[in-house]
Amino acid sequence: MGLAPLAAQMSVNFGRPTLDTCARVAGFRSVSAALCMADLTLVLRAFGGAMLATAMLVAAMGCAPKMPASAKAALEPMDPAAPPEEQIARIGELWTQRTDGGVPSDFCLGTGDLLEINVFHWEEMRGIRTRVSSTGMINLPLIGDIKATGLTEKELRESIEARLRQNIMRNPQVSVFVAEYASQQVSVTGAVSRPGLIPLTRENRTISHMISEAGGLSDQAGGRILFYPANTSGRCDDGPGARKPQHPQVASARPGRDILPIEIDVNEQYEPANQNPLLLPAVGGDNLVINRGRFLVDGWVAEPGAFDITPGMTAFGGLSAAGGAEFAADLSKVVVWRTERGGRKKRIDVNLNDVAGGGQKDVTLQAGDVVKVPVSPLRLVPYSMFWLVTNVFRIGAGLSLGA
Repeated sequence: MGLAPLAAQMSVNFGRPTLDTCARVAGFRSVSAALCMADLTLVLRAFGGAMLATAMLVAAMGCAPKMPASAKAALEPMDPAAPPEEQIARIGELWTQRTDGGVPSDFCLGTGDLLEINVFHWEEMRGIRTRVSSTGMINLPLIGDIKATGLTEKELRESIEARLRQNIMRNPQVSVFVAEYASQQVSVTGAVSRPGLIPLTRENRTISHMISEAGGLSDQAGGRILFYPANTSGRCDDGPGARKPQHPQVASARPGRDILPIEIDVNEQYEPANQNPLLLPAVGGDNLVINRGRFLVDGWVAEPGAFDITPGMTAFGGLSAAGGAEFAADLSKVVVWRTERGGRKKRIDVNLNDVAGGGQKDVTLQAGDVVKVPVSPLRLVPYSMFWLVTNVFRIGAGLSLGA
C-alpha cells in the first residue's frame, strides 16, 4: 500500500519513524490493519497472476492451428465399401460365376467386337478381320451374312463350318479369334495414367490387366481400389433372356450409389493366392475406381490438412508437407493412426526427434493415415506469452493509435 515511500519521506522530515507512525501516515489505524491489507494485496496479485496464466493457456489453445473441414472430408470415400465378410463372400461368388473350374469362360459376342477368322486350305479366307455390325451380323466371302451376337467363339465357328459344308467345302476347318471385345468395356478411373473405358481382349482379361491398360497406377494412387462388379458374368448363358446382348455392355462413368463396392488392397496377401481379386476375370460393365492416396496431418503444425501421398512418403516428410512443427509441438510423441481392414484403428508411435537424429526408423505413410502432432506442456507457457505479445498487445496498440 505504499508504506515504503511514505517511510522514506518521514525519515527525511522527522527522523526514523515508528511502525505506528507509518501506518497512520498511510491512512491505517494500526500496524495490524496495514499488514492485513498487504496480505490481501498479495492474494489479489496471486489470483490475478493465475487468471492471466489461465487466459494465456486458453489463448494458446485457441491459437493452435485448426484443420479445415474439407481436409477431413478429403479422406472419406465417395461410397463406403461393403463389410469385410460380405466382400469375401462376393469375391468367391464372382470367381464361381466368371470361371469354369478356375479357367475364364468364353464371353458372349456382341456388337462392335473385332473378329479374326481363318479357314484352312482356303487362301481367300485366311486372316479375315471383321467387326460385328449393329445388326449383330458379320459378312464373309461366298458365305454372306452370319449371325454372331449371342454366340461364343466356339458356337460361331460351328455355325461357319455348317454353312461351308452346305455347298462350298466338304470338311472345313475354321478358327475364330476375338481380337477385341468392343461390346464389353471396363471403366477405369481415378489415380491412373490414362483413365477411361478399356475394351476387353483375349490377352487382357483380368482386373490387373485393365489397370495396366489404363497406364498403371499413378504416383498419387493409394493402396486401395474400389471395384464395382457388373451384374453379369459376361457369358452367353447368363440367365434366361440374357443370351443375346444386342448392345455393348459399357461401364458407366459413375457407378450407382446403391451398390456397395468391393475394396481391394493391393498390398494384402490373399489366401489362396489364386483368389486374389486382381486376378479375377473382368466383364463388360465393371467399374474400377483407384483412390488417390491422401493422408492427414493434425495438431501443432503450421498448415494442418490433407496432402497427396507420394512414393516413399514418411511421417517426417508429412510434417514438412504441413509446413513444419510449431514451437509448442512435442515431436517426441507423434502418433500415426492407421485404418486397417474392417475399420480397426492401429496406433503407431514415432519419435521424430530420434528420427531426425538417426536413432529411430521413420514410419512410411499409407493412404488414409492420420499424423497427430501433440503439444508440449513445457513449451506451451512460453509459446502462450509469445502469442499474447505478438497478437493481443499488438492489436491493443493498434487500437490505441487508431483512437
